Amino acid sequence: MIDVNQFRNKAVQPVLETLAGWNAAMNSPAAENLLVGTAVQESHLTYLAQLSGGPALGVMQIEPATHDDVWTNYLAYRNDLAQIVLELSAGNSRSADQLPWNMGYSIAIARLVFWRQSAPMPTDPNNLNALGQYWKQHYNTAGGAGTADEWVENYQKYVVAS
Repeated sequence: MIDVNQFRNKAVQPVLETLAGWNAAMNSPAAENLLVGTAVQESHLTYLAQLSGGPALGVMQIEPATHDDVWTNYLAYRNDLAQIVLELSAGNSRSADQLPWNMGYSIAIARLVFWRQSAPMPTDPNNLNALGQYWKQHYNTAGGAGTADEWVENYQKYVVAS
């Protein structure tokens, strides 16, 4: 498992600071905790491909279709933000193939999955129940196997206890 504090400090925070160049609200303590918790829940900061053989990739476990939707239906209409995300990619590539090995790019795409939601993200970074519910509703979705309670349990086990 990747050390969760290093993941937060060396990956999540720099990506959020970079995205804040487009909109300062991209970087918040709640967004940081949501992303760290998402990685812990989705991959246990260990797996780079979905264990069941499914399509999800990287520590954030983003499906290529979700990645492509972010580009097609969001970034295609925000050239300034798209350029920032491209700078986090390898060779200015919009390929989902880099999700397993390009952690910064994967974190940026995950942040955009949450950012695009019409429901406001919880603002209290310490309200794990609200963050877990937000993850479930807007990232894992109703059809996903994970639960908000599981997200909270994993956050407490791997993040709070570290």
